[in-house]
Order: sequence, then structure tokens, then C-alpha cells
Amino acid sequence: MTPDLLESLIARDLPAAQRGDTQAYGRLVGATQRMVASVALAVTRDVHTSEDIAQETFLTAWQRIGQLGNPQSFLPWLRQVARNRAIDHVRAQRYRETPTDPLDTLATLAVSPQRGPAEQFVSDEDARQLAEALDEIPETSRDVLLLYYREGEDTREVAALLGITDAAVRKRLQRGRDSLREEWLRRFADTARSSAPGVAFTAALGLAVAGMSPAPAVAAGLGLGASKLGLGGKSLLAALGAFAAAIGLVVGAVWLETRYYLRRAKSDAARRAIKHNGWLYAALMSTYISLLVWARHAQWSGNTLLAMAGVFSLLIVLVTLERRRHMRRR
Repeated sequence: MTPDLLESLIARDLPAAQRGDTQAYGRLVGATQRMVASVALAVTRDVHTSEDIAQETFLTAWQRIGQLGNPQSFLPWLRQVARNRAIDHVRAQRYRETPTDPLDTLATLAVSPQRGPAEQFVSDEDARQLAEALDEIPETSRDVLLLYYREGEDTREVAALLGITDAAVRKRLQRGRDSLREEWLRRFADTARSSAPGVAFTAALGLAVAGMSPAPAVAAGLGLGASKLGLGGKSLLAALGAFAAAIGLVVGAVWLETRYYLRRAKSDAARRAIKHNGWLYAALMSTYISLLVWARHAQWSGNTLLAMAGVFSLLIVLVTLERRRHMRRR
């Protein structure tokens, strides 16, 4: 996304998101999630932790989005929140260790996925090598190098997202490349690309955002004051707000990511295939979210939830691989 396009998107969608428009917020998330995750990864040097911190950053942004008066402060504020949370996490990890039960982790991912299936292409070995490579790269170059490969190797996009000049990006980029051997640089680039958060990340974020504070924003957008509703009305509005927030974020993110791939397509056939893939992806994620909402209402068993999560994970991975196949053909 060019700097001008990013600036116009924020200027248009930030006020709409402040009024409770979840699709507008989904577009903001889709445009900035790679940047936020890269800033966090540069500090933590752990892919999964960086995704968790990125989620926390966007949850905080959703809660406080009404406090941002100037659209130009949105990107600097997001970067600072992500960096501060990452630093706090690293400091906290020095003083505690939290053992986890693998079965508990599996059950948690099935019921409320923290990382979407489309982001599961990074193996433990890849993650370890990425962490080792980041250790070799100067701190000032880490987020630049990560974002460069995640944003299609466009220095102008990196400069716009990180709030620095194109010349500064090129200088830090060269410094980061010089610190890695050629083979390590190739592996770093591949892992940086494959570990970038995508639509599945945004869908999981939508579920989390929905449970925090979107209901009042949606209510305001519909002209329904909470004081006019009874307890049952509040519960119903909260459920509708949660569902609308999750679906809105997915639709907004799919739209933005599909446009990202369409700009890089080289033929009409490739563009049609990418559009079809985007619609299919959005339908799968929307259906998955709908079933999760219904499962909570119907109190499905843990085994049923695991089976459903497994089926949708497989389908989403297949759709993601199909999109990557189309992009390799371009």
C-alpha cells in the first residue's frame, strides 16, 4: 500500500471506526497488522508471542479509539503501544516461567483461537532460526527488515508504516542485510513472509474485540441508548455487537488483503482466481465465526468443538495454499 493510499485509508476509516463501524476497523487492522506484529517480533524475537502482543495492541486501540482526535497520530500511537507491550513482556519473562499443558493449549485454541490456521505454516525450527537471525541483526534494523519482506519488499510502504524516511529505511535495511550471511538472509526472508499475520489473525482478533467494548459503539451507531434497554435488550445487543464486530473485521481484512494481491497479479485470469479465493476465504471465516457463536449458545461439547475446529482449519489452510499457488504463478 502506497503512503498516500495508507494516509487516505486512515483519514477515511478512523472516524468511521470511532463511530462503531467494525468493517472500517477491520480495514485499519488489515493495513497495519503486519507492522504491529513486526514491531513486537523485533523486540520479543518470538513469532507466536508477537501475534499475541499484536492482538493486545489492537484490542487496546479498539477500546481507546474514541480518544484519538488526529488521524495522523494513529500509526505512531499503534507502534508505541506495541513496542511498550513487547518490552513489558520480555521483562516479565525474565522473572517467571509458566508451564503449560499441551492438552489445555489444544482445547483453548479450538474454542477461542489466538492464532488463525492460516498462520500455522511456521515450524518450530523456522521460528528458532528466525529468533537466531534477529539476534544477529542490529535492533534498529529488525522491524525494518521484517516489514520489508512482509510488505512485498517495498521501501516506501515500510517508511509510511514506521514513520521514517525512505532513505532511513534503505540505510537500516542494508545494515540488517550486511549482518546476515546470504543463506541466513534467504531463510530469514522466507520465514518473515510466511509468519506474517493474515486474515485468520484478523478473524481471531474480531472474536476477541467483540467481547470487550464494541457493543456500546454499535449501539450508538444504531441510535439505541443503553439506558433505554432492559437487561434482556443489553444482552441481545451485546451478542449482536460481538457477531457484527467479528464478521466486520473479517470482511474488512479480506477486502484489504485481496486488494494487496490483486495489485501484484499479472493477468486477468490471476485476478479472477484471487477474487474467487477472497470470497471463499471470507465465507469460510464468517461461517466459522458464526458456528463458534452458535456453539457457545448451544453449549457444544469439547469434542464437537475440536472436530469443528479441525475441519475448518483444514479448509482454511487449503484455501490459503491455493491463494499462494496463484501468486507463485504470476
